[in-house]
Amino acid sequence: MKKYQITLFYCLLNACSGLFAQPAFQIKGTLIGSDSAVLAGARLSLKQSKTQTLSATDGSFLLNSRFEKDTLTIEYIGYPKLSLAVNALQSKPMLIRMTGNGETLQEVTVQTGYQSIARDKATGSFAVVSNRLFNEQVGTSVLARLDGIANGLTIDKKRSNSFSTGIMIRGLSTIGGPKDPLIVLDNFPYDGDLNNINPNDVESVTLLKDAAAAAIWGTRAGNGVIVITTKKGHYNQPTTIEFSSNLTIVDKPDIWYTKPISSTDYIDVEQFLYSKGFYNSNINSGNKPALSPVLELLIKKSNGQLTPAEADARINALRNVDVRNDFQKYIYQPAVQQQYALSLRGGNQNSAWLLSGGYDRNISELSASLQRISLRSENTIRLNSRLQLTAGMSYIQNTTTSGQGGYGSITSGAGVSLYPYAMFADENGKALALNKSYRQSYLDTVGQGKLLDWKYYPLEDYKHAVTTSNRYDLMAFANLNYKISSDWTAELQYRYENQRTTNQTLFDKESFFARNTINNFTQLNYATGQKTNRVPVGGILDQSNILLTAQNYRVQLQYNHSWKNHRLSGMAGGEIHEVNTNTDTYRTYGYNPDNLTSVNVDYTVTYPQFVTGFSSFIPSNNFLSKLTNRFVSTYANLAWTYLDRYTLSASGRRDASNIFGVNTNQKWTPLWSAGLSWLISKEKFYRADWLPFLKLNMSYGYSGNINPNQSALTTMMIQSTSPYTLLPMATISQYGNPDLRWEKSGQLNIRLEFKSRRNRLSGTIEYFSKTGKDLYGLTPIDYTGVIVNTLVKNTASMKGSGWDLELSSLNIDRKFKWQTTLMWNIAKNKVTEYYTNSARASTYILDAGTYSLSPLQGYPVYSVFSYPFAGLDPLSGNPLGIFHKQLSTDYTALVSDSLKNAVYNGSAVPLSQLALRNTFSYGRFSLTVNIVGKTGYYFRRSTIDYFTLFNNGGGHADFARRWQNPGDETTTTVPSMTYPLVTNRDVFYEGSEPLVEKGDHVRLQYITLSYEYAPGKKRSTPFSRIRVFANASNLGILWRANTAKLDPDYLDKTIPPSASFSVGCNLSF
Repeated sequence: MKKYQITLFYCLLNACSGLFAQPAFQIKGTLIGSDSAVLAGARLSLKQSKTQTLSATDGSFLLNSRFEKDTLTIEYIGYPKLSLAVNALQSKPMLIRMTGNGETLQEVTVQTGYQSIARDKATGSFAVVSNRLFNEQVGTSVLARLDGIANGLTIDKKRSNSFSTGIMIRGLSTIGGPKDPLIVLDNFPYDGDLNNINPNDVESVTLLKDAAAAAIWGTRAGNGVIVITTKKGHYNQPTTIEFSSNLTIVDKPDIWYTKPISSTDYIDVEQFLYSKGFYNSNINSGNKPALSPVLELLIKKSNGQLTPAEADARINALRNVDVRNDFQKYIYQPAVQQQYALSLRGGNQNSAWLLSGGYDRNISELSASLQRISLRSENTIRLNSRLQLTAGMSYIQNTTTSGQGGYGSITSGAGVSLYPYAMFADENGKALALNKSYRQSYLDTVGQGKLLDWKYYPLEDYKHAVTTSNRYDLMAFANLNYKISSDWTAELQYRYENQRTTNQTLFDKESFFARNTINNFTQLNYATGQKTNRVPVGGILDQSNILLTAQNYRVQLQYNHSWKNHRLSGMAGGEIHEVNTNTDTYRTYGYNPDNLTSVNVDYTVTYPQFVTGFSSFIPSNNFLSKLTNRFVSTYANLAWTYLDRYTLSASGRRDASNIFGVNTNQKWTPLWSAGLSWLISKEKFYRADWLPFLKLNMSYGYSGNINPNQSALTTMMIQSTSPYTLLPMATISQYGNPDLRWEKSGQLNIRLEFKSRRNRLSGTIEYFSKTGKDLYGLTPIDYTGVIVNTLVKNTASMKGSGWDLELSSLNIDRKFKWQTTLMWNIAKNKVTEYYTNSARASTYILDAGTYSLSPLQGYPVYSVFSYPFAGLDPLSGNPLGIFHKQLSTDYTALVSDSLKNAVYNGSAVPLSQLALRNTFSYGRFSLTVNIVGKTGYYFRRSTIDYFTLFNNGGGHADFARRWQNPGDETTTTVPSMTYPLVTNRDVFYEGSEPLVEKGDHVRLQYITLSYEYAPGKKRSTPFSRIRVFANASNLGILWRANTAKLDPDYLDKTIPPSASFSVGCNLSF
């Protein structure tokens, strides 16, 4: 015990001496690498003075010296040790550039968002994507460029939408909470739209994967952290101008990937159902619903308006029509993407600066447009030898405009699929009308010619219904850094973000939406011919404004000290984070965009609908909301290194929020981590010369997760004024939930890192185990107190485990070089506790094309189950199930059977992901090929659903494979078509075993060919670096396990992205 007391006293004595001692001389400067990027965490020591320090996050260092002249020694992993004579009387700070066989910065420096640390001193699990690797893919999205190149990161494209990125780091860590990782941009959580970030501004991306790495971010780090670091200017950097540009052409979507029912089969079904009287209710309905052209012809044939020969001839002509041809000819086009970026940066001994701008312009395959303008400015100034100020701002303007409706979005009625023989234009290319809402025979005579045209023209309507979104994002920040001594540094940081989004949808007076709304609220006196428009003739303008403001305040104290064989570094601080979101939406009628006028309407009176006569209010579309989230945090981190061989680290954080709990101990949640690192290759007993670097890391700790949409208090939503009482209406949006608290995710990580001689083979092998506690899950409550049966509470739990493997090899190292990187990630999860009120199999057997959450204890969070299938009945073609171990066609009993009798197929999320990247280079040419594979998961494909086919017009090509005659059961599993319908028959077959496919596949992610030339200081050219490249992405699946030739990465009926081809250049002056 006395020994530890002496050691602690010695550490405190050193700290105090650093604060109060007055050295005779000071050696200061900045350390940069061979690529001019700053090197943080380098070890610097003075030979005679016996003092040591570590370079700061900006590469700066300050050493106290007792001598006027001394010898400075610098050690940084990846670079040979550097020793040089220094003179303390030198007036200017030194700029030291490390040269030699140095590895690039991104391979040795880790950005956590709070500090930069040398990778060899890190005890946590990190994955770093360098600028060069990041730019091997082309696109306007930062996160999309990480697909297939970041170790431990998977993008679940089935879950990716406007509310979620679909990104997972080491699989899932929650059940009902937010599943996206925390995004950190330049040291602060980013609350804006990720599409705002210009990828050309990005310097590097770091993934924080385990608790030791991510726990410092506390309750928002349970799903991992992605740290995005933008480009900076550096001290004493010559002025550098960088320009980049690329052009991308994307093929038309493969619309033939979809498998709809053929036109001739669809017509046969319509004729069959018409003969059975199936459509009689629609034909005789007072609502006059739209009917297909074939049904209209059959009606005219029955009424004697057409002879049977004339009707059959017209119907048979439609059998050869496929609407996909019109989509391909008139709607879809190759997409074009353009990117331009220009940056200037430089610095002198007292300042560093950067100024950059970017312009992106995209035209989608549906003629939708995107334009993005981005501007950034950042300046760092040394106010004196100890005080440094960094400040900057960025402005981004993102404008999108809607285009045409794609395949599946154009319908022929309310909830009715477009019939497959629809035509958008005649043989001369003139736009044709579709039956959209009402029967054509009704529209031909209705209104005595006093109504607006009630026809729908798909090729023209998109021009008159335009949605424009403008997003303006302004961020400003300031960072004041004071070097108290060579060991102590204090920082004050502030960031402000203001993101304003305006969405505007203008249905002008020629749009179908406006014409349909105006006609529906028109009152016509047939006796007098007088017409009254309750909705004024003109455009209808929907507008919404979303204002997001976020502020971050942070104060932080850092300590770095080295003595003899010890090195101690740490930090402590506190921060406040507040996000306010205000939303308002409203509608304007009778809008004229030429003179900006509109007409008021009466929302308090009901008016009869023109077709049905039912009374209804004019839709107002008004909505207001305000949301405020506040977070207060304190944190600390400490790391001790001994003999440059052993490192111990610990971190702790406490978070509080206005979202949770009523008691203080529920509002404040302590989260922590601990880790150790052992550089085995420096031990005296280590004799493996062929493997000169071998390091073992272990860590354990807890991070958290938060759902900002939850609340511990009862909240109400005030709605618009009631048209009946003329008083405000309100509904309860959330009930009081005082026990609500953070989710917790504990993680154990074991990491082994190695490098062979001359780095011919290097890599990492990691094992991790995760435990989720206090997860959000539905919990039954006393329904006599509230009108709901369940509330979201912290009652669920789960477990997960897996492996991360990364191997890099230099296979050939001559004039011709061949490098290979292999990444293999395995992540499994299992629900260990979750309340469910149903044991029926149908609760967990989901329809094809859906990806909803149905957790079940003992299984993965996303699972695939199916009904046991015993083939088709040879006499009827009915699907056979198994009930009580007997063949059965009692479909009500089969779909109501217990889950224990269902088949568990496997996880719906890939359990394993593999990426193999090969780079071949010869002279100035380089070729990179990246292949990505996913295994260990299943999906359910779609098939014919007779209920949907009969009622909504949606059909599948499997209809042609249906059972029709005895003996067909030996060649098909598709049931026969029956009439009348047995609904549960369809439900059973669609959820049965034959429709579950393995998702395993291997795809060619991208190929990049580049030519790079560095003229250096040659006078013949102004360029210091020239790089031109060509890239091809989304090149298709090389192998797949499913026989249906589907892309398992995307939801069924979704057309996968097409191949894209890019050319571009990067120039440095």
